[in-house]
Amino acid sequence: MSLLVVYNTCGLTGRENSDHYINNINTILNQDFDDYKVVFSGCLIQRETFEKVYSTFGKKISYYLTNEKLAVNQSFNHAVLKGIEEYGEFDGYVYVASDVRFSDDRSALAKLNDRILDSQNGIVYPEIDHDNGYYWWFDYPEDKNIWEVFGRETDFIVPVGKTANLHCAVFSNKIVRAYGRPLPDIFVSYCSESSFSFLAAAVKQRFIIANDVLCHHGMNQGTHHQLDGQTQVFGAAWDLVYPGAKSVQDLISSEEAITSGFGHEEWAANPRHNAPADKPYLVHDASRFDENGFSVSQELETFIKENLFLSPSILNYSNIEHRFFREAN
Repeated sequence: MSLLVVYNTCGLTGRENSDHYINNINTILNQDFDDYKVVFSGCLIQRETFEKVYSTFGKKISYYLTNEKLAVNQSFNHAVLKGIEEYGEFDGYVYVASDVRFSDDRSALAKLNDRILDSQNGIVYPEIDHDNGYYWWFDYPEDKNIWEVFGRETDFIVPVGKTANLHCAVFSNKIVRAYGRPLPDIFVSYCSESSFSFLAAAVKQRFIIANDVLCHHGMNQGTHHQLDGQTQVFGAAWDLVYPGAKSVQDLISSEEAITSGFGHEEWAANPRHNAPADKPYLVHDASRFDENGFSVSQELETFIKENLFLSPSILNYSNIEHRFFREAN
């Protein structure tokens, strides 16, 4: 099977958002592509919400539900692991935030699939219209957009140490095999994306933004986002980590981080962005990467696996209480 698409929701805000969920999931199901499974992931959602979603889609899709106190990093990872248990491995695992919908281009999912089938690619983003973070990370004039600056002739290869905000992404099976899960799960709020170029480079794959796939962030009402507040289970702030995990400051101050070539939140080194004085960041050592942007040693992969992914002593995924309802086919 090629793609496992996980649509991620959280009921922490107490809002009844099922109408939005249904509309957004329909944009996934309307794609002209057959080789994929869709999982509705509901963390701490209300019974009423689930019943409305289920009454609409029934067994056309699968459902992952948990009432554990988890941020989206952990709930998405667990939904992926359960999907693999049910269906076997996929070529790619698609993260879709609850406030994201696919455009009217019904070939979008097939185009993303084509990218992840290319063994060079480890993380594939569609273009995101709002709150994409491009200006912060790629350092161009704020009145421009990424394609005006770099051209749309080819996909944009995200340089090592750069990233973009996470709203929709495909993670390769190679990344999941290497780390055991797609999303670094020490993070429980912002900053997960800062690690993505390193996740890919460590396993000798690229992080790209597709030049011909657009997803909408929000309800086409300005820059509306955070439909569910999925990052707020533990509070919303930079560099928050799962309880019991090593702090980001300790992590990036370690000799292993520095010598492996790891970097964190490198936008903060740019004086134009006026980062707070106490903002932790680490600029990666470029000499630790080859001309393709790939890590030159095993150190980076080892560092990431041991430090950005929680050990079972902190969070044992096998012990998370949940229910998984498999689709009919």
